[in-house]
Amino acid sequence: MKYSQIFLIFLSLKIFSQNTEPINFDGLVNYDEWSKFPSYDISYEIDPGNNILPPHKTRAYVTYSKTHMYVGFNAEVPKNQLRSAIRNRDQIFQDDRVAMCIDTFGDGRYMICLGSNANNIQFDLKFATDDIDTSYDVNFENKTQITDKGYDVELKIPFSAYQFKNQPELNWKIAFFRTSFANGKESLSQNYPIDRNNPCFACQVSSEIQFKNINPKLRFNLIPYVYSGLQGEKNENSIIYGKPEFDIGLSGRADLSYATSIEYTINPDFSQVEADVSQIDVNATFALFYPERRPFFNEGADLVSSELSTVYTRMINQPILSTKLIHQDEKQRIYWLAAYDTKTAYIIGGENQSYSGEGNENFSNILRYQRNYDKGSNIGALVTNRVLKGGGSDHTLGLSGRHQFLQSYTINFELNKSITDEPNNNWIKEEGFIKNRTLKLDGESYSGDAFLFSLRRTTVNWESSLGYEQLSPLYRTPLGFSIQNASKNIYFSQNYIYYGNDFIQKATLGADLEWQFNFDDLQKNGGIQIEAELVMKKNLETRAEFNYQFNNEFEGFNPKNLNGFGWFLGYNPSEIVRLGFAFGMGDQIGYNLDELALGNELNFRTFNSFQLSDKFRISPIIRYSELRSKIDNSLYYKGYITRINFNYQFNRDFSFRLITEYDDFDKTFFSQPLIKWNPNPFTLFYVGGNIGYSRQDINKSFTSESAQFYLKFQYLIGN
Repeated sequence: MKYSQIFLIFLSLKIFSQNTEPINFDGLVNYDEWSKFPSYDISYEIDPGNNILPPHKTRAYVTYSKTHMYVGFNAEVPKNQLRSAIRNRDQIFQDDRVAMCIDTFGDGRYMICLGSNANNIQFDLKFATDDIDTSYDVNFENKTQITDKGYDVELKIPFSAYQFKNQPELNWKIAFFRTSFANGKESLSQNYPIDRNNPCFACQVSSEIQFKNINPKLRFNLIPYVYSGLQGEKNENSIIYGKPEFDIGLSGRADLSYATSIEYTINPDFSQVEADVSQIDVNATFALFYPERRPFFNEGADLVSSELSTVYTRMINQPILSTKLIHQDEKQRIYWLAAYDTKTAYIIGGENQSYSGEGNENFSNILRYQRNYDKGSNIGALVTNRVLKGGGSDHTLGLSGRHQFLQSYTINFELNKSITDEPNNNWIKEEGFIKNRTLKLDGESYSGDAFLFSLRRTTVNWESSLGYEQLSPLYRTPLGFSIQNASKNIYFSQNYIYYGNDFIQKATLGADLEWQFNFDDLQKNGGIQIEAELVMKKNLETRAEFNYQFNNEFEGFNPKNLNGFGWFLGYNPSEIVRLGFAFGMGDQIGYNLDELALGNELNFRTFNSFQLSDKFRISPIIRYSELRSKIDNSLYYKGYITRINFNYQFNRDFSFRLITEYDDFDKTFFSQPLIKWNPNPFTLFYVGGNIGYSRQDINKSFTSESAQFYLKFQYLIGN
């Protein structure tokens, strides 16, 4: 080797070690530029195939500077088979896409995945063994180009986006994924084979990458916002508007180390820019669950998730101050959230229904500690606490664990203790008793407990589970979602999975058995459900289920031998159209009738999406439900909810959206327009409104009941 060559190699290494971009970050993954860096072939299709060759070639590359990681993808696909559109961030799960996932501690507890479609639209998520958090956000850069052979993607990711050990040499687990819709099927491929006998997929990542002498900046950012709004309510025949509202607030994040961060928010604006999808509740006796969509609470949500739903952060309703600390290292994870809330959401779970109310201020805490002792295994403790202004408090103490053994088996357990000191107020209006305690909030003190145990076995073709769950009558979760108590549940499920390769790509046949008792050992429910599912070519999916209840008791009403049938059909042949239809019929108790009765229930739901261009999409949804008497076919209730979402994406940052929804049960209609500019996950500007109408029975016309107009500007300062 000539001295000039040695000098050039030394010079290149010297330059690479400095804080400079090692590649030309332009979205084009040039072989001559990237070939000198580590490369990985995405050569295993894992769904629906089982480690078979993917339909098209994909190669990934990785390099880095002192502050950033760079990832490049060459994804081959004929242009006429490429599915990609211009959408909102995180809305590309019906598109061809690539992603890189990192496990900084190499223990399989979770992976952070970042990726893009061919039109430069980002997505990010946090993937754990038992959970996928699509609300997770990382501020990173990406560029793409569509080529003659397919499409190229480049990612530029700050090291500060991750939590990791602080040491000169880092060895991280790394994985690469591609989702393709070529040849009429949706397929997921990755760079390593998967063993379906091992339920911990993240634990199986075999590729490692080493980083030396990186020096990322600790994150410190401020996110101030300004909000202005105008609200109007109906007064006789017109809408009367109040004075314009004006508000300011601040949130931010500071890294105390590479493993520890603290987040805070002062006077946050937690208004929903997209209304929750309404659910049909005409025959519901328990509170309905709505997902958390507020970014502050979603960060770190995987640490406090549980099968008993001990933490449900929407119970923190309108905080004016909240802080959160997250620490993650090689062996342990710590989560602490504190909030001063101006509106208390109060839910009491019962045997046959839940009871809810709304109160004044409270101070809330959530503390979670988790210890990892093996890949896929952990043990932890959880404490929740809520102290109410004017008196009263709620506390929950919990212990939980997950243990994986013999590769295919997993044990999960949760044990909770609740301690309740009721306030004295009128938040709960219902009369009655639960285990000799009044439903009214009259200062009583009591405690309860909850217990859950499950055993699961996962193999290539079989999935089995056995579990037991028990919640005592006086068990309360002040910051959770425990809506039914006084129950003991035993359940067993068995599923067989067949992996095909052409027309039938995947088939599943399964059965679920369940027995439910109250604390007087009265059998409340018991039955079996049989389900069959087929995934076929052209993304055609169908599922049928039959359920038989040999017993169903509700407040002394005890019909037996109840039958039900359900059918689902989904069809997604191209990026242009996505169709879905779900149908159900069978025996059902009319829970909210003046007198309990058994009826014939019919319900259906459609959920469709039409991509009329690369930028314009319409998504209509219809939900219908009715219940008729088994005796004379008379109607107990019927109604529907329609919702249409119109979305025009001018570019990846700028969009217009219009949501309209009509609720036939309440005879109400609302329209919600929104113009939004969102260049990164934390900077946004939007202007929108929400106009509500009610339908008059006399002339069947709609009249305005309320109106709201608002704008908000939020800007990320820092890194």
